[in-house]
Amino acid sequence: MNRYAVFARIAAGVMLIIVWGLTDSPLLGVVFMLLLTALSAARYRFKPYSWLIITEAIICVVYAFLWFPALLGLWLAVISFLENKWREWETELIQNENQNRAELLRLEKKREAAVLDSRNAARVAELTERARIAQDIHDHVGHEISGTLIALRTAVMLYEKGDERAGELLKQTAERLEQASENLRETVHNLKPAEVKESSYSMETLEELCGSFGFCTAVLVASGDLNNVNVWELLVVNLKEALTNVAKHSSATKVDVKLNGNADYIRMTVTDNGKSVNKNMHYGMGLTGMKERVRRAGGTLSFNTESGFQIINVLPKQGGLHEAFDS
Repeated sequence: MNRYAVFARIAAGVMLIIVWGLTDSPLLGVVFMLLLTALSAARYRFKPYSWLIITEAIICVVYAFLWFPALLGLWLAVISFLENKWREWETELIQNENQNRAELLRLEKKREAAVLDSRNAARVAELTERARIAQDIHDHVGHEISGTLIALRTAVMLYEKGDERAGELLKQTAERLEQASENLRETVHNLKPAEVKESSYSMETLEELCGSFGFCTAVLVASGDLNNVNVWELLVVNLKEALTNVAKHSSATKVDVKLNGNADYIRMTVTDNGKSVNKNMHYGMGLTGMKERVRRAGGTLSFNTESGFQIINVLPKQGGLHEAFDS
């Protein structure tokens, strides 16, 4: 556009010169031409174009009183006006293009961030699922295998003494290994444990665990209101883990399991008389998993190491059982 405007100005200037030469014009026309030429040159030198248009128009109107054809110089003002409008339109187009580019860049960055968040979420989900599977293996298969190992050692001792109870103990061991194999199969195939009816787990299940514990004597004492309990499965899993830890890490000769309930809460305390434990001990996957399950169910779990080792579970009777086992 600048090139066309220059040509238009030259054409308008040539026209004025021709008219000035063909008419009886005063010598002031020379000054008039020089002024218009200077303003045209200044136009491409300075940025405040608006006052140049006004100046050109004023000069043309004033000179028209001395030489009427000077009004033809208003074409220069018109050309300047059109050129200004073109510049404004061109600037607006450039600004809009820059804004569009900035918006596209922002959207691209947002898309990249969304893709990155999606990948991170997928990675977190993968790690969470791995942790869940590892926890399932530890909670279910690990307990069964540890209990089976204890039972096998006991069976070997009875067999060496010629005790007939060795055969029955071996039968129980085979059943526990079969259960461990089933749990492992479900975990490997990434299956959630099948939902069980509330009656599948009860205080009797806890009594069976204590009665079948072969490492040492385990006694369950229950008291209080134990009706309408919805967290038996969680209590069973945590008791399994507690007894497994006794067999693995303790020299205890007795385990006391106390169960007490009121209208809203149920409390299970597992205490062994084994060796004292360092208060600053590192809690492994088993104890950490117990604590996390209880927390997700809306309860609390604490440890006492003053005499032997004590685990205290406090749970709402209608706690979030599914939340406790979902990662």
